[in-house]
Amino acid sequence: MASKLGKLVPVLLLFCMMFGLVSCTKDPGHILTPDTLPTSAPAPAPDDKTEPDVDVEGEDNTYSNKLIDNNSGDEGEVVYKVTFYTVDTKSLKLIQSVSAVKGGASLEPIKVLELVADSLEDSSVSISFDGAYYDPNGYCVIEFNDSIKDISSKNPDLETLILDACGQSILDNIDSPGVIVRIGDGPYDTDQYHFEKDYVYMDM
Repeated sequence: MASKLGKLVPVLLLFCMMFGLVSCTKDPGHILTPDTLPTSAPAPAPDDKTEPDVDVEGEDNTYSNKLIDNNSGDEGEVVYKVTFYTVDTKSLKLIQSVSAVKGGASLEPIKVLELVADSLEDSSVSISFDGAYYDPNGYCVIEFNDSIKDISSKNPDLETLILDACGQSILDNIDSPGVIVRIGDGPYDTDQYHFEKDYVYMDM
């Protein structure tokens, strides 16, 4: 009798274990049905891609003087309200002026400098630029042409005011830590000033 019970106990234990496993896998409390799925954060579809937050160039209000020109015929064209400086050649003082300039997603430095040059032209002072761009450190480089040398030799005070007008106009409108002045692609070298090529003439 004891031997029969000894053989029967392991069989009963095995049967109980199998029954327990079957009952666990069929437990409805552990099955997620459509009624029990969480509703607060549904899973995205396999092809649903969430785009990261990106600052779109031209929409970040970097330039506080930006105005949208609703009458513009060119898509993406922007009108900028630019505060720039010119020189009163009689009193030899800087004068602040305001003008509207059309541009793209960002205001180009050369457009600001052209305002300065045009205003000086009204006073019979002629200056022009070979270019304006950013160096690798973000400084705005202004490349005058040789016309600034003639001004320097005739009127050093006027030269200084022109440099100040250009530098201040750039810093008031362009996102840059400072202004470097050059003549052509070389250093700024006139009768009055002798700057190294990367000399920062004016900074924030």
